[in-house]
Amino acid sequence: MTRTVYGPPTQLAVRGVGVGAAGLGLVTIALTVLLAIDLDGWLRAVLLVLLALAAVVSLVILLVGVLRVFGRGTRLVLDDDGFVNATGFGVGRRVPWRDVRKVQTDGAIVSVDLSGGRQSLIRTSAIDVEPRVLARELRGRLNQDRGYRPLSGQDDLS
Repeated sequence: MTRTVYGPPTQLAVRGVGVGAAGLGLVTIALTVLLAIDLDGWLRAVLLVLLALAAVVSLVILLVGVLRVFGRGTRLVLDDDGFVNATGFGVGRRVPWRDVRKVQTDGAIVSVDLSGGRQSLIRTSAIDVEPRVLARELRGRLNQDRGYRPLSGQDDLS
């Protein structure tokens, strides 16, 4: 088999770029109005700090959106040796197929039971694939790693 990479839906990535850019635009307009009003004292300082925080949040949203458009961030990578699940919190860790015990799906989550009582939860809402389709592909790759062949005799001997 080959390497398969599932990333976030394009709409979600572009939405982050739009929200971040709109936020930065609103901060720019608010800053212009604030400087035109010519407030003095602590009120001006508080408003400037709030605008700076809003600008930082908008910039982070924009950068995350741009990274997602270019295929970075949230993703699931499947290959012949195992998989990397980076759809949840934290950094994705490589899991070899030999450590996989069971694959099951429930709603928008595909649960992969691993050796040692561990579990890897794949959030399909964060990537562009249906849960049942992903569970079927994971089971197929797991069967191939174990050397199982379909009973129908339709092997992929290529």
